[in-house]
Amino acid sequence: MLKSIMFKTLFTVSMFFCLNVQSNELFGYKLYEDILKYENDGSIKLKKGNIESISINEGNVLIANKYLNEYILKSTKTGNIYEIHGSNNLLQLSPVECLGIQDSFINSFQKKNIESFRTEVRQFPNKLKSKTTWEIYLSNRSNNSELIFSVTCDYSFNNRRMDIILSDGNYLSDENSKYENLLDENKENISKEEIDTSGI
Repeated sequence: MLKSIMFKTLFTVSMFFCLNVQSNELFGYKLYEDILKYENDGSIKLKKGNIESISINEGNVLIANKYLNEYILKSTKTGNIYEIHGSNNLLQLSPVECLGIQDSFINSFQKKNIESFRTEVRQFPNKLKSKTTWEIYLSNRSNNSELIFSVTCDYSFNNRRMDIILSDGNYLSDENSKYENLLDENKENISKEEIDTSGI
């Protein structure tokens, strides 16, 4: 946790730029936000001292959707949100209802973002006939980020499920690389400081 806070200050300038270029949101949460804003809103999962994800308690969700009952924010190693995930694995909808809702979500999200992004809608090639995933690829007009918004209807006999995800995989890779590079630099500086050259 302390590592995330320490590295947070090193990315203030770049994060200010990212947030003002375009903040995309889902369920009221924005990509690239500091995940520590929501540390008291749910269960935290740590990995090597950093927040990997927060499962938001249902009562704390900023803008809940009636079809979903689980909400997860996923974090880069630098402590910023790269993925927002809503799901429901106890779905009571019929396949026809789920597919109709899926279509509405895709159309709504595309319309909302079409002025700021180049959008491309694709069907993910699931091998299961009982699982349908539609994705919108959003390319930012002002930088080279590519976001993916996806809606999945899984209507197999014993696994009725809906998943809605907004993620920026490129951002995850870039931020984690920066984090690792800074760790390497810090290790190098510490090892230099520990060398005793007295009497030389």
